[in-house]
Amino acid sequence: MRFFTIFVIVLMLISCIKGMDAPSQKKVSEAQGMDGQYQKELDEIKKSLKGDIKIKLKRESKGGYSWEVTGKDAQEVLKANDAIRKKLSD
Repeated sequence: MRFFTIFVIVLMLISCIKGMDAPSQKKVSEAQGMDGQYQKELDEIKKSLKGDIKIKLKRESKGGYSWEVTGKDAQEVLKANDAIRKKLSD
């Protein structure tokens, strides 16, 4: 009787653990989809800008984004920063 009770408890624990893993995988895939979308927009911004500009996009833990724009021409860096701000604020 004890063996049966222990067996049932173990099965319940295993089923609860499997149930908790499914939503976390869904969140990860959604985050990757959003990152892919922003990466495409970032590539479009890079193509539209002239000069040697490098953009590093970082995703924050709260879901927001931050970026670093570096380049030789200050005007181009400012244009890139404005373009990114407009795209990500939508």
